[in-house]
Amino acid sequence: MRDNFGPLSDLSDVEEVVEAIVGVLSQQLVDYEPEGEQDGRLVFVLGATLESGGTGVDEIDDALRNVYRNAPDRPRAAWEAEIEFDAIEKIARRLVSSKGRPDTQIEGPATLEMLVRDETPYQRLKRPQGASVTYNVRTSAGECAVTVGPPSIDLLLRLAFRPMGFERTGFLDRQRLFQFLIEQEAKKRLGEGARTRVSALRLLRVMARPELVSLRLEGPRGTGIDELEKLATSFRTRIAYESDVVLAPVLDLDHLESAPSQPRFIRQLRLRTTEFADAIGQGSPTGFMGDRLLGALAGADEELSLRYLRAIAADNPFAAFMGYYHVLEYQMEEAWFESLSRRVAAVGGVLQRPVDSIRKASKQARELLGVKEDEVRFTELRAVQNLLEASLDVPRLAADLGRLDAGTVKYFAAGNLPFADVPHLEFARPLDADGEAELKRETASRIYNVRCAITHSKASARRYSPYTDDLHLAREVPLVRVAAEQLLIPPDQLL
Repeated sequence: MRDNFGPLSDLSDVEEVVEAIVGVLSQQLVDYEPEGEQDGRLVFVLGATLESGGTGVDEIDDALRNVYRNAPDRPRAAWEAEIEFDAIEKIARRLVSSKGRPDTQIEGPATLEMLVRDETPYQRLKRPQGASVTYNVRTSAGECAVTVGPPSIDLLLRLAFRPMGFERTGFLDRQRLFQFLIEQEAKKRLGEGARTRVSALRLLRVMARPELVSLRLEGPRGTGIDELEKLATSFRTRIAYESDVVLAPVLDLDHLESAPSQPRFIRQLRLRTTEFADAIGQGSPTGFMGDRLLGALAGADEELSLRYLRAIAADNPFAAFMGYYHVLEYQMEEAWFESLSRRVAAVGGVLQRPVDSIRKASKQARELLGVKEDEVRFTELRAVQNLLEASLDVPRLAADLGRLDAGTVKYFAAGNLPFADVPHLEFARPLDADGEAELKRETASRIYNVRCAITHSKASARRYSPYTDDLHLAREVPLVRVAAEQLLIPPDQLL
């Protein structure tokens, strides 16, 4: 039986998904050899693998059995969990039909369900955890039911089909299962070893963490998925308008509690690894991050420093990216003017700084260089390029990105964005002077293109979509951060 289920797109048919569903239930109920009954159902015995000794090694099996049997907080009855084969197949068919959806959504005939997160920024009277609220809303095609509450069994199983890992089913809490069964034993007066049966799907619902919330839409027959998506957005907009309640779509279960933010550069962690390892080996206190500084204080600009601190503290990639970009933006006009001055000086001229707007220097430069104004006028892209041409240390930038994650340098060499066209940046490639200058310009272009896509929302252009594109945007943040840090902190003070 497969344990590494992966994305639904890898589960191409109903039979594979049926197998995956049985695998999830087997794992959660600790019975890897459930029995089939002749009348069309599968029966799991809670903890059967532990009780029977699933490893085949007597010493290990005896220890596991003793730990399980003597645990004070486990159920005492012989609990069996059943599920009909027809029910498994029905769920599997719906999941196969949803394989084109994000990992946290499922669809069906005239239905759409998506995992959401309450991002309301203040305390208020809330719907009790585990309770559902249904809204009947009118549409041009008829009435639509919108339910906010615990996810359906189908969606819970969809969430469990993630690549294998310790946290793959972290949204399911087996302790909640044990508490439920113990309460049922007390209510039904079930003693040690008493055999009783319950729905396996009911137990799966019991195990779901109560903070999980989904938005489920059921429209009139024939309602298409595009219309349901629009209805979901309209509903979320209406409830925000009336009560400031924000229900944000969750597209990655690893970011259930909060939106993806930005990769973290905990530079001391790498630089002090040997120190921490030696201290642990000697049994001495290891200290903590930031208990001492590895570099001297630098006289950084006050305003830029505050913008930099706000960017690092940002809890979403949009605010982080723009915070670092503001550090770059501060010196852009000056960098453009200095570059233009050098160009004029190369032909024996002197560019005078205008008294009022520095951008008026383009008129003077046009006359001194004998070119069209379009070739010398201020544009933000040209200014970012001028800034990075003067300030960016490419080898240091590549080294910093490599310290963050082994795949980061490869990402910038090949990674694309759904909301902006960006040049690929091959930091690992050997470069001569001309190649390095071109890479600086391309780095500036990538940062600028992302900035335009996330700050502008013109209907006629490609643009960043909040929530939907956050994971993509978060991967772009390290580039603009390191560029801003090289501008803010003197080169000899960079780690």
